[in-house]
Amino acid sequence: MRQFSMLRIILAFMVAVTAAAVTASVIQTQFNLAALTALAVEIDMHTRIATIFHDLLHFSPTIAVFLSLTLLVALPLAYWLGAGKPGHERLWFVAAGVIGLMVTFTIIDHLLPMPTLIAANRTNLGFLLLSSCGGLAGWIFHRLWHPSALELQERG
Repeated sequence: MRQFSMLRIILAFMVAVTAAAVTASVIQTQFNLAALTALAVEIDMHTRIATIFHDLLHFSPTIAVFLSLTLLVALPLAYWLGAGKPGHERLWFVAAGVIGLMVTFTIIDHLLPMPTLIAANRTNLGFLLLSSCGGLAGWIFHRLWHPSALELQERG
């Protein structure tokens, strides 16, 4: 039974990181394309779609590493903070993901010599949207790892 539980945790973690990385990649792409159009660069729909796929292949792995490292710290902390608080446990996982990515992005931006490694982090909106991907990951992880009774009934 313990092996099943560990497998469930690993699969939930992988799905959460993948979904959040894909979402963050699309957000990053849109911020980059918006910056280019603000400079009066014409970008047709084919180029937009091609750019999204390019970033999914090339940026998603980078953000997935940041997400994985962040969530390896944030999710156990959320579990510890949410223990004994039924009904609010998922909120701790969402908050831990958001705050964890906020801290990660702040550290990365401070340590690297560039203005920011991830262009969308150059604005408050981009920072918040990318950080919210950590919350998405926390929600997905908890939903898959520890579904509520109502969520279990949805499957039936």
